[in-house]
Amino acid sequence: MSPRKNFQHLDDRLADALEVVGEWWTPLIVAAVDKGSFRFESIQNSLGIARNILTDRLNTLVAGGVLEKRLYTEKPQRFEYHLTAKGLELVPILKDLEKWGTRHR
Repeated sequence: MSPRKNFQHLDDRLADALEVVGEWWTPLIVAAVDKGSFRFESIQNSLGIARNILTDRLNTLVAGGVLEKRLYTEKPQRFEYHLTAKGLELVPILKDLEKWGTRHR
C-alpha cells in the first residue's frame, strides 16, 4: 500500500489546514517571509532548501491564500512573496509551536 499524498478523504478542519501548511519546510518558509525574506533567493539562502521544493511549497502557499505573489521586476519576471491576512493569522501559531519545540527539545 502506498502512502497517501493528501487528506482530501477526511472531513476534518485540521486535515484541511494541513493540506496547505502540513508539508515539510512550509512552516519554515512562512517564518522566513515573516522575518523579511520576501524574494525566492533570500528564502532559499536562509533555509538551504532545494529550488524545486521551494517552488512547490511557495505555489501551495499562494494557492492556499497564505502568501501572495508580487511582481517586482518585469524582465526577467521576478516575484516577492508576502503574507496575506490569512498568513499573518498563522504566524502566532507557528511561534507557539516554536516555543513548544524549545520546551520539549
